[in-house]
Amino acid sequence: MKIAVPVHDESLRIFANAGHAPYFAVFSVEGSGAFRAAKLENLRANPRVNLASEEGCEHENEPQDDCGYESKRDELKVMTSILSDCSDLLTAKACKNAKRAFDEANINVRIIVGRKEAKAMIDAFMRRAPI
Repeated sequence: MKIAVPVHDESLRIFANAGHAPYFAVFSVEGSGAFRAAKLENLRANPRVNLASEEGCEHENEPQDDCGYESKRDELKVMTSILSDCSDLLTAKACKNAKRAFDEANINVRIIVGRKEAKAMIDAFMRRAPI
């Protein structure tokens, strides 16, 4: 199983808004139960990076039909294609457009708040999700 986490850089500090993160840290999770372990595989650059959008997108409070998904579909597909081998995306937030794009790519978006580093987010996920 592979899990992606949006991060600023190789420090693996969480970037709150998944759709505009500079990078995705991709971890492979192996083993089961108490013997599960996550290993960083690589960082993948996000073609939709927008550092000014870390706390949210300008359209996040608009109704789903009005947030411009259709006009952004191609760029969102490019973003999700770089994570096509991942089953889950762990993030503090994802706007409606990003969430819809990940859903369409069959990547489960898991909201986990209160973590500042990717490893802490992975650990929180593994504690609550049977794998």
